[in-house]
Amino acid sequence: MNLLAIALLLSCLPTALIDFALPKWKADKNVRIDDAYKWTYQATRGGEHAVPDADSARKWLDNEWSSMGTVAKDIAVWQPLCPGSEIGRLNLRPFKTKGGEPDDLLDAFLASSREYRSDGTNFVQAWNELGRRLKKKSYGSLTYKDWSKLDAELKVKNYPAIHHSDTYENAEQPAYRILTFTEHKKLLATFK
Repeated sequence: MNLLAIALLLSCLPTALIDFALPKWKADKNVRIDDAYKWTYQATRGGEHAVPDADSARKWLDNEWSSMGTVAKDIAVWQPLCPGSEIGRLNLRPFKTKGGEPDDLLDAFLASSREYRSDGTNFVQAWNELGRRLKKKSYGSLTYKDWSKLDAELKVKNYPAIHHSDTYENAEQPAYRILTFTEHKKLLATFK
């Protein structure tokens, strides 16, 4: 394993992930505990939960692609979920605006879901690290009380994937796909 691979692997370990994400969550008034959970889940588990099969992934993307509206604020195409950017969210609206093609995105999404190493242990460690920090102090809209409530609800379900909070959903209207950095770079090369 080369040094870059080792650095990327270490960059999304639980403590580094929470160190990276907390300031972003605190700065966004729309982020709730559900959104912090979702970010942590995606950073450690990837997007494979959203790919039951290629046909379903295509239908989901086609529906979202044709129905998404525009958002007035400036959104980056790529939003890293870890400090080393090994995985992130490719935002659909700016991707589409810049000439991105849904077939290319679907290929990148499916490839990312196959290649990313999903790690439930890292998720639980990162999620618990967030809980420890919130027990000491709140960050923006994130509180230990909300963390404890969500943790109790989802732990018994073995920590499944969840949706964004209504607050975040209504304000941000998120539309993205989880990609590895490698697939993100390949995809950006397809822009006209």
